[in-house]
Amino acid sequence: MIEPALGAGAGAPEGAPAGRPAAPRAAIVWARRIEQGLDVVLGLMLIAVALTLFYQVFGRYVIGRAPAWTEELARMLVAWMAMLGTAACLRTGGHIAVGALVDAVPPRVRVVLLGLRDAAMMATAGVLGWAGTRFAVMNGAQESAAMEIPMSIPYSAMCVGAVLMAIVLALVRLGGETPPVDAALHSE
Repeated sequence: MIEPALGAGAGAPEGAPAGRPAAPRAAIVWARRIEQGLDVVLGLMLIAVALTLFYQVFGRYVIGRAPAWTEELARMLVAWMAMLGTAACLRTGGHIAVGALVDAVPPRVRVVLLGLRDAAMMATAGVLGWAGTRFAVMNGAQESAAMEIPMSIPYSAMCVGAVLMAIVLALVRLGGETPPVDAALHSE
């Protein structure tokens, strides 16, 4: 038996919106999977930052000697969290935005404005990815002061975050969704 091309019937990916062809459905499902995976990774990173800083305070005020690596690790994790967070909150409209203009224009103009916004986001992701790659390669031989790991690791956060942001944006657009301008206005 041939499965229907539309709808969330048998064979449709879990969580797929009904009434869409299989390819756009799959794009949205992949965007959600990336977002959910990033949510888990970001949560673990947040826990690691909290534990690291707790250990630093404990070492400084209880033991009398703060470990040198804790501040450096926390800084690197926060940089990674910031860059990975750009992709994690993209699909749901979690970025800072001013929606007054977009909400005030007719629907056809809104589509053009949102297309321009997405093009600007892709261009920004391209610049961040390019610059992040350059910084990571340029500083690959340098080691961090406390942990003595290659500085390409923290600098590569910019590249990885930019690539993930571009992938999520492309998947969402291929899936027929437009990331909202302001999640607070569009959540129901």
